[in-house]
Amino acid sequence: MGMDVYGRAPKSEKGEYFRNNVWWWHPLADFICANYGDIARHCAEWHTNSGDGLDAEQTEQLVRAIKADIASGMVAEFARRYDEHIANLPRQDCGWCDATGIRTDSVGFELGMHDKELPDEIKSIVGRSYGWCNGCEGIGTTESFEASYPFDVENVQEFVEFLEHSGGFRIH
Repeated sequence: MGMDVYGRAPKSEKGEYFRNNVWWWHPLADFICANYGDIARHCAEWHTNSGDGLDAEQTEQLVRAIKADIASGMVAEFARRYDEHIANLPRQDCGWCDATGIRTDSVGFELGMHDKELPDEIKSIVGRSYGWCNGCEGIGTTESFEASYPFDVENVQEFVEFLEHSGGFRIH
């Protein structure tokens, strides 16, 4: 699933359409709402496909604000702090193997996961040679689900380029 963002009155092809899958869109929308709330508040539904958005004037204000923050390094610093936050999230118990590292449900047995030999790098982590889980690579834990949501300056820049040429936008 993704967020399809359409220009209201595109000035060029660049302003016709912008798309992010939900993994990329949610951090982008959160960033905008957190840092440009006075403008972003005019769009009540940043996280839905309802057709909400901003008009041309509001979009131009948002473009100016974000471009200034890209130029000042604020967006890069936000991305750095975001990545640091993600990297420091605790690992979560794997639900496929009940945090054992060995998948023993019917799928696990059918695919031979219970007696699959582990790669050397996993053996050294878990202290066993056999038994695997496709959810956690046999470790028993996975990254936090929040780590599935990336954020970077390039995505912000691509969105700003779309906004500059969009004449306002709607999120579908």
